Amino acid sequence: MKRNGLFFFLISLFSLSNAGVSAQISHGGKPFFLQDLPSQSPKGGVVSSVVEYPAAAKSPSGDSGVSPQPSKEGTGNFEMPTFDLDSIMREDQMEERNSLRSYRFAHKFFTKIEKRKDAALTILPDGTKVWQIGIRSNGAYSINVLLTDFELPPGGKLFAYSSNYSHVIGSFDYRNNSPEKILPLRPVAGESIIIEYSEPVDVPFEGNFTVSEVNHDYRDFFRREPGSDGGSIFSCMPDALCSEMDKNPIRSTVLLMINGTTACTGVLVNNTEDDGTPYILTAVHCLNDSLEYGIYKNREHYITTSGTIVSFFNYNRPVCGTQLKGTEEMTMAETYPRVILERRDVALLELREKPPVYYDAYYAGWNMDESGRTGIHTNLHHPSAAVKKYGKTETDLSVVNFSPEIFERESHWKVPAWTIGSTYGGSSGSPLFDSNGLVVGTLTGGSSNCNGSAPNGASDYFTILYKSWETTEPEVDQLKTYLDPGNKDLKQQPGFDPNHENPLIRLSNMDFSAGDALVVSNLEAPNSGFVYGSSNLETVEFAEEFTVENAVEIFGVYLFVPPLSANDVSGVDISVYSGEISPERLLQTQTFSPKYLNYDSSGFNPEDKNMKNTGTETFVLFDEPIKIAKGKFFISYTINGGVRFCVYNAKFADAGKRNTAWVKESSQGWIRANVYLPAQAVKTSLAIQALVRSTKMDSIPEFPEKTEDPLFFDSKNAVLSLREFPSEPVSVNIYSLTGVLMEKVQFDKDKKSVSLAKKSKGSIGIARLILSNKTCSKKIIY
Repeated sequence: MKRNGLFFFLISLFSLSNAGVSAQISHGGKPFFLQDLPSQSPKGGVVSSVVEYPAAAKSPSGDSGVSPQPSKEGTGNFEMPTFDLDSIMREDQMEERNSLRSYRFAHKFFTKIEKRKDAALTILPDGTKVWQIGIRSNGAYSINVLLTDFELPPGGKLFAYSSNYSHVIGSFDYRNNSPEKILPLRPVAGESIIIEYSEPVDVPFEGNFTVSEVNHDYRDFFRREPGSDGGSIFSCMPDALCSEMDKNPIRSTVLLMINGTTACTGVLVNNTEDDGTPYILTAVHCLNDSLEYGIYKNREHYITTSGTIVSFFNYNRPVCGTQLKGTEEMTMAETYPRVILERRDVALLELREKPPVYYDAYYAGWNMDESGRTGIHTNLHHPSAAVKKYGKTETDLSVVNFSPEIFERESHWKVPAWTIGSTYGGSSGSPLFDSNGLVVGTLTGGSSNCNGSAPNGASDYFTILYKSWETTEPEVDQLKTYLDPGNKDLKQQPGFDPNHENPLIRLSNMDFSAGDALVVSNLEAPNSGFVYGSSNLETVEFAEEFTVENAVEIFGVYLFVPPLSANDVSGVDISVYSGEISPERLLQTQTFSPKYLNYDSSGFNPEDKNMKNTGTETFVLFDEPIKIAKGKFFISYTINGGVRFCVYNAKFADAGKRNTAWVKESSQGWIRANVYLPAQAVKTSLAIQALVRSTKMDSIPEFPEKTEDPLFFDSKNAVLSLREFPSEPVSVNIYSLTGVLMEKVQFDKDKKSVSLAKKSKGSIGIARLILSNKTCSKKIIY
């Protein structure tokens, strides 16, 4: 079984909108250790605001089944027991040689650390209570925990952070409460972490939680992309977006993180109603790690395990020929099992809600007929939880027995060998597509690998979906119930694109297919730092220019960021401007806070994305889509608070390309990058892409007829005046001809003239004035 037993730390949380997944969203803020605290009134033996680890804390004896106890009474410190890492690594190596292999990276401790009984408590002068629990597991690269009995009141906030304060996740609050009372926290870097919970005096009840699981990362996956050291392991597997594969199936294939320890692959599939019900096909053995030993589970097990799943959409290599990690923000938490067929290794799960529009998800079609065995077949998968990979075989499939001691006879397709690619641990559950791009099976296992840049010629085995379509056996699940709810008796169903009428587009000024390359531009001595980022110069903001032929709405932006010195980029803001030449009118600002969603013993939790060891693609979602009229707009980033940050910029293959990058200097304002003399003045583009789709602008309201014009505009000096002093404060909105609000000005009682922002000569706007119950408008020409 090509399951990847990986405690997955990889992917960022991007804000989810539905209350059904609210338990997975973090809500910002700072823990008390980052705040200037007044003198404190200790209680329960605590004398400082941060739990300190004793120099020689005792480790309790026992194994992963033992609940560790505090190393010192009343301090809130817990040391995990030691474990035999050599023995575990030998077990992992044996599993990886088995065709029913898994890939494990974390060791799990089952604990019972109760907030009410075991946490250190500090009471501040205003009555605020702060509880802290310190957890150390010697030698861990990262730690993640599962919180149970989790219930917080309004006003309560929970954080987790490394003991050196370099990595912080949270806050989590009452919006993270769930009927199951669990919250998995994603990994925090380092061998020791602190969990901090605070609440004010006026909460309706005291919050509670228990640390029930602690996971010790022993493979150092938190600091790099999984599989990035694979070398020959992945050398025959093309990145999906760099292959000949059609883009729609790529959009349907997802990475699954299960129970905080296992990584697999799944595929979003359509039904005969084309209604977007979010069903995911994967392998049963991904949900039951005892299945390979012939141990079957009851329905309750699958309900519980399915509820721990995090699905990652669009985790692809965005630029071919690089080690750039794909976006980790587009995640969805929790599923429910609809079909579980252990003897055929088929699982159909349903997400708690439909993927958001900006995920641009595609629902793959399927073929429930024996005709799916012939012709070319392709495979998309996430080996070792890496970015999506591609495989192809040009040989017909055959019906075979695979592990008949576990699975029904003749329940699997055999791929005799791959023409391109292979599979690996973590590929389990991945879809096999026929020559029409329809799903005919999902991966169970096999022995294929890469032999250098070519596949090794070994076979892999996929479930035969049509054999799970319908059954005459009572009380046995069948796919037909959910994938053909109207009983249309169809055996083949095409895919469904919910955005086909108005597709999403990623706007970019770089053309990688034409040879444009990503570079990091550094300043030359005597200056220091980045040309388009942190430096000793007076540059305060950087922007990329875009031009659109029709009105669009912007959902968010992608930034390509080189490796940074720290994961914390909380001092970076992303802004959108409109403007006819340069950035002029600020439309919206969004904090740049790259996170991924993880599941551990405490439930679903967002964690800071790993920005340190490889370049990353990060998606920033705007609170609301921003409408832009035909013409130019600009995406910028501002660096505050000494954060070291920049984005890649382009090295153009074509010297004739136009510069689209801008730099803002504190004294001179906005300057085109190709004339910015303190740096190397070259034509370039910043590695920023806007996610947009077409829209219609709100029309300018029809104004009632007026007997006299109360406004006067001095075009030479760009001064707008009222004919008379107003008897009350009034405002005037200035719109473009396409209805975009460009500027808003205020006239006070003693003020009847205001200066407008300068525009290029000949620009036209419409001024809208509201006076008591009258609305007036005037065309102004600059």
